Amino acid sequence: MGDVDFHSGGNLSNSFSALTVSGRHQVDSRLIEEDNDPERIEENDREIMQLRKQLAEYAAKEAQIQNDKQALENRIALIHKAFDQQQLDLVEATVKARAYRQDIAEENIRIGYALQVAQEERSVFISSLVPLLDEQSLRPEAIDAYSIVGNLRILFKHNRERLSIAEERLRESHYQPSVLHSTRREAPINNSSSHPEWAHTTYAPSPEPVYMGVERKTNEDVIGSPYLPSILEEESSSHPEASEDDIESVEYDDNDTNKPLPTIEGLQILGEAYPGHEIQASGYSRNGTTHCGFGWVRHLPDGSVNYIEGATQPKYTVTADDVDTYLSVEVQPLDDKQRKGELEQRFANDNKMITCHPDMVREIENILKIGHTSFKLLVWIVSSETWEPAILEIKKSSFNIKLEGPNNGVVVDNKYTQSTIISLPAETPSEFSILITSDVEIYLRADNSTHMSCSRDTIVLTMRLFVKRAVDRKLGKKKMRVLFFK
Repeated sequence: MGDVDFHSGGNLSNSFSALTVSGRHQVDSRLIEEDNDPERIEENDREIMQLRKQLAEYAAKEAQIQNDKQALENRIALIHKAFDQQQLDLVEATVKARAYRQDIAEENIRIGYALQVAQEERSVFISSLVPLLDEQSLRPEAIDAYSIVGNLRILFKHNRERLSIAEERLRESHYQPSVLHSTRREAPINNSSSHPEWAHTTYAPSPEPVYMGVERKTNEDVIGSPYLPSILEEESSSHPEASEDDIESVEYDDNDTNKPLPTIEGLQILGEAYPGHEIQASGYSRNGTTHCGFGWVRHLPDGSVNYIEGATQPKYTVTADDVDTYLSVEVQPLDDKQRKGELEQRFANDNKMITCHPDMVREIENILKIGHTSFKLLVWIVSSETWEPAILEIKKSSFNIKLEGPNNGVVVDNKYTQSTIISLPAETPSEFSILITSDVEIYLRADNSTHMSCSRDTIVLTMRLFVKRAVDRKLGKKKMRVLFFK
């Protein structure tokens, strides 16, 4: 019993001790926790502030991201819209391209058929006309339309001359006048109050086409001759006429006053009026015409008229100065008594403005497209007074002349100015000059016997165009798309 009580007391004391120790430990830990609460609160506050700051930053970033997202969505929408528009444009362009290709294909087919028809017509044209020309001993240099037509013109001219001769012979078979003089029948004298009747003068016509010559002939020489001589030239007038002394020295009788004045019928200009080509005035002499005065006249577009210096013969060679003007010939018929008939005038080129030959136009246009060219010619050397071979090089803004051979060297190298003038001297069909300044002028001579591309007029017209365009560029004028002589 005692042992049991002892053991019970020991257990109680041990339990109390354990409780005491546990209570102390809890008290101490509470005290420690109470000491650490302010620090933890501050730390928690700092963490909260940090979290709030991060949350605000994240909110700002989210708003920025939302804005960027909205901008990207708008840009993507615009891109889609532009892409859709480009697709529509592409579809429309594709449709137009297909339609254009279809039109081109149809045009090519049409041109192919037209070319085939033209080739067939050319074959028929050549096969029909070449044998005809060969029968007349006319053989074109080349089998092309231009050469064949040129030979046809020659054939037509020859046949017309033959026809005139045949008509002349037919007329001679009906009547053959011995002389070209007038006859006067005296009127019977009576006492009546009526006027006396005078017989009209009769003259034998000249059925032959007259190619007016350059020599003066007597009346006897003219009778039976198909050529009508021209009046002698006078230095004081560009349009030659009979001098007053000659007219005063001629004595007229009563019979002359009843004669009709000399005249020319059927005045025409033969030949193609292209630069470098020769044309000729011709017609029929009437009423005792023995000689004529000639004057070739240049009518400018502004209405002014220029008599061409030295052009007082029936033949005239068209030059580059005649391009873009109207060219005419004035003929003054005179008889052996120096009586003047009515002045006759005829325009060349069917009353149209003088233009260049199509081949010359194409040649000049090709040169203008390239922008430069060169010509072989002769230049006059003043020091040695000889013509030396040289090369004229024409560029867009300048030109130069270089000698060839052992005396090679640059004669002149200048830019185009308003004072650069290309002139054509009278009565020299192959020469021209370039006026650089008022006291410097270069004289040149082209070879007109070669191809048209090297002729004097081609060189002059080409250089004048280059000068005109260079001066217009300096003055700020717009570039002309067509040639001034077309």
